[in-house]
This record gives sequence, structure tokens and C-alpha cells, in this order.
Amino acid sequence: MDNSILQVAVAKGIGDVALKKYLKYIQHNKIGQESCLSDEVFCKIGFKQDIVNSIEENQERATDIYDKLISKGIEIIAETSDDYPQYLKEMLQDKCPPLLFVKGNKKLLNQIGVGFCGSRQVSNKGMGIAANCAKQLAEKDVVIVSGYAAGTDLTAHKTALESGGTTIFVLAEGILKSSVKKQIGHLLNDKNHLFVSQFMPELTWNASNAMKRNSTIIGLSRAMILVESRLEGGTFAAGEEALRVNCPLFVIDFSKPEVSAEANPYFISKGGIPIRGKDGQPNMKNVFNSITSEIRLNNSSNIEQLQIDIFK
Repeated sequence: MDNSILQVAVAKGIGDVALKKYLKYIQHNKIGQESCLSDEVFCKIGFKQDIVNSIEENQERATDIYDKLISKGIEIIAETSDDYPQYLKEMLQDKCPPLLFVKGNKKLLNQIGVGFCGSRQVSNKGMGIAANCAKQLAEKDVVIVSGYAAGTDLTAHKTALESGGTTIFVLAEGILKSSVKKQIGHLLNDKNHLFVSQFMPELTWNASNAMKRNSTIIGLSRAMILVESRLEGGTFAAGEEALRVNCPLFVIDFSKPEVSAEANPYFISKGGIPIRGKDGQPNMKNVFNSITSEIRLNNSSNIEQLQIDIFK
């Protein structure tokens, strides 16, 4: 079935809306492998003939991509699958990605995570604080969620792994276009990480998709930590999006913000919760309180267990 879904997904004229419609139709009507690419199905969904032609023409291409995914141990998780992260669905609603391409420990998708966003040109002070925050979270079995850029992202990921924790790398390109970076390669094992992409496997990086990817980071996170943000760019957009969807946004409150953190006071003024501390040691109590008491968490037994672990 994954191969057939991929054949539809890579066809010209198929966007997220059309793909979601297709996935929901075959699930609701219990359409099997033998019929999921039939003209009858496409007609019922309302696909135009040029889209149907493109789907049929892409069989060889889809098979080639699918074989590459299988050879690299990459799985496809459809929005209609039981493996799809339910919290992501709740947060993004109809804007959640129809497909996720994943490699690693997919169980991490449904565990409690905290996202990080920040500058590629993070200051030394900001990098140290980001590492300390990630270490505290990792030691309490909270999954770190972030992009895959230099600076803040890799600092958070690397620290989590070095601390014996787990982390999710959310990619801004197709998963076949990404590779393991040397800074973290020696730290990875089968259980401690997951690579995730919502984009077609061979799509290269672009700024628009990087912005789109921010929503997925937020949707996988019970709270976001904004380390340093300028007054424009990807981190600023991520902070604004977190506030818009009511994801708790925690902002490093520098006594004297550097240029790379010039927007931090702005986010605090807009409702971001300041993270303060002494001697570069951030006080994470409010973050832990937020992720254990969030009304949006549905599994009360998980909340209780995490509270016990965090405050023991």
C-alpha cells in the first residue's frame, strides 16, 4: 500500500489537500492494495483526468523512490495510520502533514517532547544555555525536538544524546537528501533518535519548506524553547507560530541580549514565558510544570508518571 500511496503523492497536481482526501477515502471505504489505484477510486474522489494520467505515468518513479526508502530503512507513516503522532494531529488539525517519512525510533513520535528554536549564529552564551536546557530535559526523559541546522538545533540534539536522552530531527528537505552529520553520528543508536521529513523524499531544501517545517516541530512539542531570535527570519517565524497555536513558548531572558537575541524581549512582551537563571544555569521549573500540567495532554497516567520522575 505504501508504494501506491507514494505513486499518488509524487504525481503532478497532487498537494496536501488532495493527498489527504485520497488517504481518508481509501481508509473510510477500506480500499485494499488491488483497488487503491483504480479509475473508480479516482473518479469517486474527484481527481481530474490530467491528475489521473500523472499518477499512472509515475509508477516507475514511485517504485524507484520506494525501493530507495526500503533499502535505507525509511518508513512511510500516513495520517490515517495508527503510528501517526496523535498530538501533531491535535495541534495542527487539518494542516498536519499527510505523510511522514521516518528513520529511527518511531515510538518517539508519541512521547512527550520539547522543541527548540534559535539562530544558526547563536552566541556562545546562548549555546551554553541551550545545552543546559536540553541536558535537564533529556535527564528527565523528555524528547528534544528541533530542526537539523548548525547552531541551536545541533547543540540541543547533541547535548540530549550525550546526556543519554532522545531526540527528533525534523528535516526541511526530503529524507533521501539528508545525511548524518559528523557531530552526532557517533552518538546515534537504534533507540535514541528519529529523523522525520514531511516532504517528498527527493526534494531539496528551500526556505519555504523550512518555514513549513517549523509547524511540525511545534506540533510534536508540548512546549517550545526559544533560545535566540533576531527580528526576522526562521526563528522569529517559529516563535510567532508557537504563540498563534497556543503552544507554550519559553524564551531565554538575557539581562543584556546580543544582536542574535534582539527579538527575545519582543516575544516575552507578547506572552512568551521568560526562562531566567544564575551563572548561565537556566531555571527550568516552569517548563517542567507546563509539560506535566498541560490540559492538552490526554493520557493522565503519563502525566502522573512524568511528574513523579521530574520532581523526585
